[in-house]
Amino acid sequence: MNRVEVLEILARHRGDSPAVTGPSFGGRVLYGVDHRPATLYNMELGYPTAVCLGLALALPGERIYAVEGDGSMLAGLATLTTVGRYQPENLVILVVDNRAYVTTGSIASATSGTTDLVAIAKGAGIAEAHRVSDPAALDRLMARAASEKGPFFVVASIEQEDMRAVGKSGAMPFDIVESSIRFRRTLEDKGLVPPIWAV
Repeated sequence: MNRVEVLEILARHRGDSPAVTGPSFGGRVLYGVDHRPATLYNMELGYPTAVCLGLALALPGERIYAVEGDGSMLAGLATLTTVGRYQPENLVILVVDNRAYVTTGSIASATSGTTDLVAIAKGAGIAEAHRVSDPAALDRLMARAASEKGPFFVVASIEQEDMRAVGKSGAMPFDIVESSIRFRRTLEDKGLVPPIWAV
């Protein structure tokens, strides 16, 4: 299974639900696969799940998707204890695990060794924590995550990536500041949050 397959499956089940992606090529690939306005791209390392936890608690009627890399999830492990504590039923955390920090030259991450993200999530109290390594299994699991009560924590194990190949994905036509403004205005247009001037 590769990154594009994972994000295509995510896109198929996510629809127009809000999503936040971590740093790395993942945001650029998702943008190319299926750009949706309610997407905040390239959130800083360790923050996508934390931001999505807040969104899930604030918007209980919306399914919320955090799209992490293994490196970003490792940097934000403490957030899983809060997810386990509050059990937001509408939160889906998808970790694309290539076992490396590809943007820094494919340096191995802790998941290439003994660190088991699924065991950590289960230890934090997230019962629906799973690892998958083939598209059919991921498709079935994401269908459940899109319709059943969570939180869901899904680690998608993908093939090792070459930085030069992954880096060929096109750059997005906006930076994180513009992405955040688009994201906020999309939520406003959907009536999920009040206009910024009314806050």
